[in-house]
Amino acid sequence: MSDVQRSGGFTLLELIITIVVLAIVAAYAVPSFQQTVMNNRLASQINEASSLISYARGEAAKLQNGVVTVCASADSASCSGAGTWETGWVVFRDVDADRTIDAGVDQLLKVSGPLAGDNTFRIRGLTSNGGNFIQFASNGFPVPPAGSSAAGTIMICDSRGADWARAIVVGVAGQVRLARNTDGTAPLNGNDTNGDGNDDDITCP
Repeated sequence: MSDVQRSGGFTLLELIITIVVLAIVAAYAVPSFQQTVMNNRLASQINEASSLISYARGEAAKLQNGVVTVCASADSASCSGAGTWETGWVVFRDVDADRTIDAGVDQLLKVSGPLAGDNTFRIRGLTSNGGNFIQFASNGFPVPPAGSSAAGTIMICDSRGADWARAIVVGVAGQVRLARNTDGTAPLNGNDTNGDGNDDDITCP
């Protein structure tokens, strides 16, 4: 009498059940992972921007004359003149405060490249001319151009919009604090840059 040996392995039914279970798990895990990646990216970018502003303010305090200018840049070497900071930005000592890096006179201090994830970077307040620059005087205070407030808000947004945006609130004395929505609405709690007594809305392109 010969012995009958059975080979091990999955049956077709077991394979189908396994695939269905994996599909269900992936359907829940992938969106959650994507949210985590997006949240971490926003946090990293807003922390970098905050450090940059603090750095510019500190460098300005070392100056005898002139200002430190922070501006949007598309080539990592000059101000773009645009309010779209997601293309990158530069920090430089600006002796004549003309927002131009004059060879042999001004000094480029720091460069940041484009934002990842197609995120946007905008400024409200702090400046005029479409929010394309910030300047700090030797006392560490932001320099308010004519018709503009010295206080303001820097906002970084991703594809989820204003409710998920991160922000930096810059006070009239140049002090910064990180802020974000905590109540599920677009107004940023405690952020009143125009002095009207109402919290400003975060706006995303």
